[in-house]
Amino acid sequence: MSFFARLRGLWRPDQLDADLNEELRSHLAMRSDDNIRAGMSAEEAPYDAQRRFGNATLLKEEARRMDVIQWLETVAQDLRYALRTLSKSPAFSAVAILTLALGIGANTAIFSLVDSVMLRMLPVQHPEELVQVGMLTPNFGNGHRTSYTNPLWEALRDHQDVFSGLFAWGTSPFNLAQGGVVQTARGMYVSGDYFTTLGARPAAGRLLAPDDDQRGCPGVAVLSYGFWQDHFGGAPGAVGSTIPIDGHPFQIVGVSAPGFFGTEVGTAFDVAAPICSEAIVNGKNSSLDQRHNWWFKVMGRPKRGLTLSQISAHLEALSPQVFAATVPMVWNPVQQRSFRTWKFVALPGATGPSFFRGNYALPLEMLMGIAALVLLIACANIASLMLARAAFRRKEISVRLALGASRMRIVRQLLTECVALSLAGAALGVLVARWSSRLLVRYISTQHNRIYLDLSLDARVLGFTAAVAVLTGVLFGVLPAFRSTRISLADTMKGGGADAPGDTRFRSGRWSVAMQVAISLVLVITAALFVRSFTKLTTLDAGFDRDNVLLAHLNFHDVNAADAERTADSSEIVRRIQALPGVTGVSQSVLTPVSGNTWDDMIVVEGGHAPTGQDADVDLNYVAPGYFNTMRTAMLEGRDFNDRDTGTIPTVAVVNQALARKFFPGADPIGKTIRRYATATNLSGPIEIIGVVRDAKYESLREDFPPIAYFPLAQLPQGAERLNIVVRTASQPSLLAPAVEQIIGSVNKSIALDFSTLAQQVDDSIVQERLLATLSGFFGALALLLAMVGLYGVLAYLVLQRQKEIGIRMALGARHGAIIGLVMRDVGVIVVIGTVAGVGIAWLTTRLVQGLLFGLQAHDAGTVAIAVALLAGVAFVASYLPARRATRVDPMTALRHE
Repeated sequence: MSFFARLRGLWRPDQLDADLNEELRSHLAMRSDDNIRAGMSAEEAPYDAQRRFGNATLLKEEARRMDVIQWLETVAQDLRYALRTLSKSPAFSAVAILTLALGIGANTAIFSLVDSVMLRMLPVQHPEELVQVGMLTPNFGNGHRTSYTNPLWEALRDHQDVFSGLFAWGTSPFNLAQGGVVQTARGMYVSGDYFTTLGARPAAGRLLAPDDDQRGCPGVAVLSYGFWQDHFGGAPGAVGSTIPIDGHPFQIVGVSAPGFFGTEVGTAFDVAAPICSEAIVNGKNSSLDQRHNWWFKVMGRPKRGLTLSQISAHLEALSPQVFAATVPMVWNPVQQRSFRTWKFVALPGATGPSFFRGNYALPLEMLMGIAALVLLIACANIASLMLARAAFRRKEISVRLALGASRMRIVRQLLTECVALSLAGAALGVLVARWSSRLLVRYISTQHNRIYLDLSLDARVLGFTAAVAVLTGVLFGVLPAFRSTRISLADTMKGGGADAPGDTRFRSGRWSVAMQVAISLVLVITAALFVRSFTKLTTLDAGFDRDNVLLAHLNFHDVNAADAERTADSSEIVRRIQALPGVTGVSQSVLTPVSGNTWDDMIVVEGGHAPTGQDADVDLNYVAPGYFNTMRTAMLEGRDFNDRDTGTIPTVAVVNQALARKFFPGADPIGKTIRRYATATNLSGPIEIIGVVRDAKYESLREDFPPIAYFPLAQLPQGAERLNIVVRTASQPSLLAPAVEQIIGSVNKSIALDFSTLAQQVDDSIVQERLLATLSGFFGALALLLAMVGLYGVLAYLVLQRQKEIGIRMALGARHGAIIGLVMRDVGVIVVIGTVAGVGIAWLTTRLVQGLLFGLQAHDAGTVAIAVALLAGVAFVASYLPARRATRVDPMTALRHE
């Protein structure tokens, strides 16, 4: 039985049985004929043959076992020979393995992120049973919501009857320091059924239970395993001790098990406390009874036998009762009517909710496609190198064919070499992936948003890597393997060419490299789009100067003082900071630009054409005198706030250009009045506009300039518990932080503070764009490098094939320049074909990335021109060295065998 018949039998036992039965009948017939020739009767001969061969079933089983053993021995033999052959070409093997390691490693790294963010289930018991409860919100926002207020959560919890366990949680930073610079821990408020419903187990002590989450509860906390190890050294004595949370002692009752990070992918908790303890931390500002503070997510484990649609039907029937009882009283009448129409809906919860997933799903899919194209280029690259290498192995292959080896046997051996290379590249690629995936997570983490992803190598990631390795080996090995065995024995043995007549121009290799050029150009164009888009964001005039600005974030939560005392403290801090050397401006504000925090409200303007409803929504901020000068936001008209703009005089406002254009088109807004909603139904008194400032970004750099209304900090209805000191410096702002910290501590040691810079805050807001620009730029550069290697390899092969022709030309007096031009003409044809194809592909595909670009069209002609110029430069460098080598061909050596 042939090798391929046995190999087919490994996954087609029925076919193997048929083949073995046929072989068995043939052997029995031969034995019977032998018996008859030996003088045995025709009746007795078959029985004797059957007896001597034994039971047919046993024979088939033994044959199958021997086939498997023989197949494994053959594979091992091929693998040993492949390793010996590859070891004789260390430079080629090293280049191929490194190329594959980069290609496979990049794919594995991106896939591990995709697996962790979008595919992997939560590390809890039976995660496939979990259901998230969301809300359909018609005529409000984007029509869908997953965050809850505490009154809404409690009403749902007390009235639902479809879940055997229902829980809620909300994240919040916990300050573990006692005044001064904050020591932030990733905090989480959870309901009493949180750990129980998830089936979580403690590593030490106990976890929170329903009895821990009752109104008026004492402060208790559970630590994550990692936090316990990092901050307590894993000491058992940590359980039973206390930990300060925003200045309040909480008793540690237990530690969660290793690997449990919570229920929200992209973040992990350090300390978990019951929801009821939020009242301990925030006191009179507690959100437990506030109907407009959205900070929870809700999940549950449904009762057995209920489908997702059945759960949604039950929740929809419950919706009118729950929403009617939890209407936010501070909303205006239009919003309240909309709120009563909301409905609960059941959503799959096995992979957990994730803000990170919503932000990075499309970029990760885009990067996965880019990485796959890089690997395809690597395959074409190595295929070209394999073809070039095969030219040096013509005599070896010819000798093996002459000695009786079949063509398929040699093909199998060459494919084994390719798969061995790809497996070695995959092994190194796994190391590259583990390092690079962790580097990527650190890269996208910011000072105030640390990303946590479980990047352990599970079966899915390893299976993906193994499949990619084998597929890659076959992909780049099939063409060279079959072409290498299609040679003329006579020509090779006498030292002539190896290729079939009429194929001396290496057509398949040229098309392979042209494909490389085309795909490389697509990647370079994509990378150039992302890099230029990111550059536009970083150089954008945002309406303020982000450089040399120190932000001191003050938290007066633990300051036991009246609002007037807090105001006096902050004013004293500003006065002392102003006197520091190197300070060119200082002010205060409730919010700072592009911080992730927003505040909006609807305003009312008298007039028949004034915007109304949601269209009248504007962004708000409360700022102190000197804020616009410190931020370098130009005052265009009117005046800035001053010390006389206090709560004892009528309310005033400064608006930006966007608000003036929207609400007062064609009119001067100075002296005009606007109103806000003082309550859900009552408007405030008139607010006079005293100034107009230049437009500035508010929530993100990507947004159009929004309408913004600024109000005096001294006219804030309630004193600010959190405040920002904005300090403009003449030098590096971080150098001033110790002096500012000392001033704040000397004024009031109970003030918690944290530092950042405005430039870093802005940079953190475009981390997604920076990731796309950096990775696509890296992959684009890698594609150019691979294209250069591929062009070099194919041109070296072409030079070798045309050695006799070049020798004849040089013997006839051809100049070096003519030879270089002759050789580089081949590269020119390849590059032109690849460029035309690449531009066409890019025109069709780059529109997919339009939503990720800023200030740039996907079909930007300048970007395409830059990419083509880069590719042309790389092609010239890759082709010049082999072309120069062609001029050094000795005509006598080239013609010796003719």
